Amino acid sequence: MGRDPNASGFSRRAIAAIVLTCAIALPAWAATHKRVGRALMTFYWVIDESSSRYRGKRTAELRDVRGHVIATTTRKFRRELMMEGTGWLRDGRTVMYDGRVRGESRFRVLKSRYGIGSTGCALVPYRTIAVNPRFVRLGSTLYIPQLKGARLPDGTVHDGKFVANDRGHFGGAHIDVFIGTGPKSARPFVRKGYGSRSHVTVYRVDGKDVEDCR
Repeated sequence: MGRDPNASGFSRRAIAAIVLTCAIALPAWAATHKRVGRALMTFYWVIDESSSRYRGKRTAELRDVRGHVIATTTRKFRRELMMEGTGWLRDGRTVMYDGRVRGESRFRVLKSRYGIGSTGCALVPYRTIAVNPRFVRLGSTLYIPQLKGARLPDGTVHDGKFVANDRGHFGGAHIDVFIGTGPKSARPFVRKGYGSRSHVTVYRVDGKDVEDCR
């Protein structure tokens, strides 16, 4: 029995139509965004010593790398400052955990209101992300489609873009979004259904690395 000469032609036309349809369906940003992968998302923020959660005896000293006392605070504030990285003292100064010297934790006073990331860039609420450099290169501009459209406290709508300007103390496919002050600041993303420990898809925006923000 002979082969229908139109069969293969129809098949080729059908495949071409499917490919064209798929190309049309791709969003415009897909051409310049490289998929990094799925990631666990958490949030971090600046802690505030004036909060009621830090009431108590101020017996814990915050010392700089030279050993000079910056401030005296509660043990709870000092402990959480080491975990979150940046905090506001009762007198309005911004302090940051600066590492350990001879086995003791050290801190420093910053001019930047929200502190700075490991790249030296100022932390920006709803824009800065801490990453595992093995998952995302530091300085990368990232796009997270699930977070696009979140209405921020100032009334603006988020475009889904962030900058990886901080190094997270974790491994694997994990991102930590800086949200400003306190866990309640995560509400814009929570309202979209993405709270802490949600999973999101991360894309890297080609040609948009931040080389020097200072």
